[in-house]
Amino acid sequence: MTTFQAAKPPTRHPIGIAHGVTFDVVAWGPAMAEVDLSVACMFEHEVGGAPIAGGLLALDQALGGQLTRLRANGAFRAQPMETLLITTPPAGMAPRAVLVIGLGDPGQLTSDLLRRATRVAMREAIRHGALSMAFAPSVLDAGHADNAALDMPEVMLDGMLGALAGEFLLAETGLAGEPLLRHCTFDVGAPRVESAALAFAAAFAKLHDAE
Repeated sequence: MTTFQAAKPPTRHPIGIAHGVTFDVVAWGPAMAEVDLSVACMFEHEVGGAPIAGGLLALDQALGGQLTRLRANGAFRAQPMETLLITTPPAGMAPRAVLVIGLGDPGQLTSDLLRRATRVAMREAIRHGALSMAFAPSVLDAGHADNAALDMPEVMLDGMLGALAGEFLLAETGLAGEPLLRHCTFDVGAPRVESAALAFAAAFAKLHDAE
């Protein structure tokens, strides 16, 4: 049986702690994330009609091609903020559940859309009762390579931290239980993990100082 778990635990690059949740960066993909809820994003189609690649391709393969099949037949169109929750992933996959969030047309990707996706990811992880989650924006896997203007580390952290703070405020009103989440990881490709960790740590410090 094929296994999607790493032979040894991957190196974790810590970036900060907020509301009791540890944030870090790890070089793994959504099919390999050893977490309660692994979150990936997906466009309505790939840039230039090319096939998906990287971690998103590995996730689709781990799911027996069902992810791209569901998108092709319209069951999951990957429209902005549309979600697909997989609660019983195949045996051998590392995550206990998988959430896919739609990003719509890759030509319309903005920082605000990415921020909204991370807010959805955080809130859905908390609704799911997850102790740990991982998030993969998956934009490079769809061929969306020009992302410098999106300021992705700061935007993604801003969305995550804002949603997390909102959930704790909700709990303080007595209208919901306190979130169980204790660990949030950002998935990054191995060649970029060290530079990404530095960028995330700087963004975390900036956002934390602004509170």
